[in-house]
Amino acid sequence: MDRKNYQKKCRALFKKAHELGVELIFHPEDFDCNRLDCLWYGGWLATIKVSETLAVELSIHGDVRATLNDRHGNPQAEVTDKGNTGRFSKQMRSYLNTDRQLRNAIRKGRLLLQNNNWIEYDGTVKRNDIPDAEAEYIDLGVICDNLLGDNILLAIGQALDSLEDIKTQITEVAEIDYGIAGGLK
Repeated sequence: MDRKNYQKKCRALFKKAHELGVELIFHPEDFDCNRLDCLWYGGWLATIKVSETLAVELSIHGDVRATLNDRHGNPQAEVTDKGNTGRFSKQMRSYLNTDRQLRNAIRKGRLLLQNNNWIEYDGTVKRNDIPDAEAEYIDLGVICDNLLGDNILLAIGQALDSLEDIKTQITEVAEIDYGIAGGLK
């Protein structure tokens, strides 16, 4: 994707968030328009601030283990990233520079992934009935299917499109599993 289309798509996401009455906290300049697959990155992606007491956190997780072979099947590069640091990008950019090259390497069997990354949503809640309460992280991973698509822009769009369902999941899990009941609205 060229930079102009990338910027256009990012503006559309911010506009969609505004129309939904939420704040999208996302830094498009931290991502490369030619590398939108989450495999290149790790860690925080974006926050959708729903209210003063509720936010949806989008992040990239996974223990990436990959080997890139040359055309003859000989290893060219290997990477292991257990810390969500985007080490895949640092190790592989000498060989693969774009999502298209990444997909082709996977399709041709040159890039072997033992483990990879994914994008998920979780939440933070802060009780408004307790002054100066700290926000608590609500991990949805073991409770519900909280995975989004692998393209960072599509994943943000999916989260915005599913925002009402995600808010319900976060508030229910906060109440049932974390004991945070009243004062979330």
